[in-house]
Amino acid sequence: MKNTMNVNIGGQAFVIDEDAYHILRTYLESWEANLFEDPGKREILDDMESRIAEIFLASIKVAGTVVSISLVESAIKIMGKPDEAETFADTNTVVTPRAYRRIYRDTENRILGGVCSGISLYWRIDPIIFRLLFVLGVLFAGTGILIYLVLWIAIPKAITPAQKLEMRGEPITVENIRKAVTNEFNEVFSQKK
Repeated sequence: MKNTMNVNIGGQAFVIDEDAYHILRTYLESWEANLFEDPGKREILDDMESRIAEIFLASIKVAGTVVSISLVESAIKIMGKPDEAETFADTNTVVTPRAYRRIYRDTENRILGGVCSGISLYWRIDPIIFRLLFVLGVLFAGTGILIYLVLWIAIPKAITPAQKLEMRGEPITVENIRKAVTNEFNEVFSQKK
């Protein structure tokens, strides 16, 4: 008989095997130690937890299923280890899991709500094409505004670095989250100057 415990990972409640919990805790603590000087450490760790919770939820089909050691190890493999991050950075060879794109509104490159920019990132087409289609929809059928407003409401905004990575189709690994947070800090810092 194995002990289990209830834990909150990325805002989600899970029942986890005690041994799996210790492996996961050690993993997160190793990243915390690795990121100790990083100004975006808290945001990176929060995004990591959210991504780990997504991985667990995708694998658990029945509520209350216990998170096992194998599931924790597969999540760690997807996310990457701190010592692997340094190796990848040095060799420029990155072994990453397949990345899935999700549609979000891109508020960084927006004109109105970021709908056209977000759709263009999802389909990997120039946003000008979608903007022209919406303008033509307004001029000829008059439905362009209605369609745009519905999409604005229906498509969520990319807020977190993990969501922005998903929007671009990049794998959500710790290194990519770290780069995204670092870029955001650099942009904010350069705007203050």
